[in-house]
Amino acid sequence: MDKVPVSRLEYPGSWALDPASCRFLAAFVRALGATRILEFGSGFSTLMMAREIAAVQDNYLLSIDDSPRYSAMAKEAFDGSGCQARVEFRVAPLRPKFANSKLLLSYSLPEGLIGALGPFDLVLIDAPHHDYGREAVFYDVFQAVAPGGYIVLDDANREGMEKKYVRSWDAAYGQAIQPVLLEGIGNGLCVIEKFSDASPAAPPFADAVLTSLKTVRNLTRLLLRGEH
Repeated sequence: MDKVPVSRLEYPGSWALDPASCRFLAAFVRALGATRILEFGSGFSTLMMAREIAAVQDNYLLSIDDSPRYSAMAKEAFDGSGCQARVEFRVAPLRPKFANSKLLLSYSLPEGLIGALGPFDLVLIDAPHHDYGREAVFYDVFQAVAPGGYIVLDDANREGMEKKYVRSWDAAYGQAIQPVLLEGIGNGLCVIEKFSDASPAAPPFADAVLTSLKTVRNLTRLLLRGEH
């Protein structure tokens, strides 16, 4: 991480991923030799990871966000950087869907798109924003991650949200994954290695009902904000 600089002139401030987390991601991409990356939550992290894959043949980074504003800001920063990596920005609104027997908010993307563009070596989950829930993203991308690949979750120190999501994923996929919490980097990063493909085990009924009710609440909040 110490070998990865973060320019104070480029770093946009509070809306971006923590500088230490950005350095970790860049160093992790370099160490993995990753060539194909999927990101949920466009931002400064997009540029940091893109620079690491720019010199690699057949590189590709797909950056997805539910916010047109954040997507446009990230694209402007990337376009002005001179980085030659192949990066695609997409805006996808959040919609309710059932994933692993739970009603969750998920990105509205063309059916089969993520699978067709994979397999990915690395996936970063740093969205949706406003605490609308990130649990569905893991179920959506799991099959598109290559065995031996990784999924990294930001804000992993938050007990009521991200830590709960990781416990749910761990219970669903068991020995097919191995989560490791890095508490001291930024707001916490959970690095999840995928060992093999697997279908998720259904959660307890009470957990599915409670999670679904929270999703209805989050959907109401989302609609009241008028952003979608």
